[in-house]
Amino acid sequence: MDLTMYQLRTFWEVARTGSLTKSARNLGYAQSSVTAHIRTIENRVGLSLFQRLPHGVRLTAAGEVFQTYVGRIFSVVDEMSAALKANGEATGRVVVGSTALLMEYEMGELVRECRYRYPGVQVSPKVMTATEVENAVAAGEVDIGLTLTTDPADEVPRAPGISRQSLFKVPLVPVGDPSPAPGSGPEGGRVLVVDPDCVSQEVLLRHLRAERGINPSVMEAGSTRSAISLARAGLGIAMVPEVAVEQDLGWEGLAVVEDLPRTDAYVQALWAGTTWLPPAVSAFLDLVRKAPGAAARQALGV
Repeated sequence: MDLTMYQLRTFWEVARTGSLTKSARNLGYAQSSVTAHIRTIENRVGLSLFQRLPHGVRLTAAGEVFQTYVGRIFSVVDEMSAALKANGEATGRVVVGSTALLMEYEMGELVRECRYRYPGVQVSPKVMTATEVENAVAAGEVDIGLTLTTDPADEVPRAPGISRQSLFKVPLVPVGDPSPAPGSGPEGGRVLVVDPDCVSQEVLLRHLRAERGINPSVMEAGSTRSAISLARAGLGIAMVPEVAVEQDLGWEGLAVVEDLPRTDAYVQALWAGTTWLPPAVSAFLDLVRKAPGAAARQALGV
């Protein structure tokens, strides 16, 4: 088959996003050019690779087979490129969608480490809710998503073509004012949440409902630091990273509420595709996989 790399790249992007419009925007092409690339490939393959839907496209069975081999082609090309480079360094831009909690206590270190290990890789972080992260990965708006899960075995894809992997642990503790205002402690049931979509924020809510018979009210804090500040002011109980209290903000005016449950959350990485990833994305993902997490770094004194 006489196919060009740019045509294959167009196919890969359309398969990844499920949209001709988004693919054209991401690749910097006119939508008519993307359509022409796909039509040329299908004519030369002799099969339909995409099923046209009212809103987007979806791979056919033949398209899924074709995608597997295109991924292999790109992998070989990347290996060749790395072998021919003097230093073999990855280059490019990686857009990372992250929940607020991880943006505050993990992303800075990841960006710093990426800059040190891969000087040619530019990381562009974006704060999102957990739901927005998953949607952005599926839509091709971010290259990698970082969220939290309380189940480290939860790696089942929730959308076609989306991979997920649970990584390092983030211990969470419930904190509040040692002398809370009436109605704001566990008896009153006011819970301060950083990200209402994050499963880690459900731990206190479930406990109060099931064990205390309380229907808790929820106050959205927007960030971990804001949640801790509100908890210190006696306005509720917040489930926050242990390292945030011990390392960054100190214990003054706060206490761990010992009769409420602690939990371990796990950083979960999400990305589109199961075979080929651009070198910069692959490099950052590999870095995240090896990261020890803020709590582990504190224990090691680094």
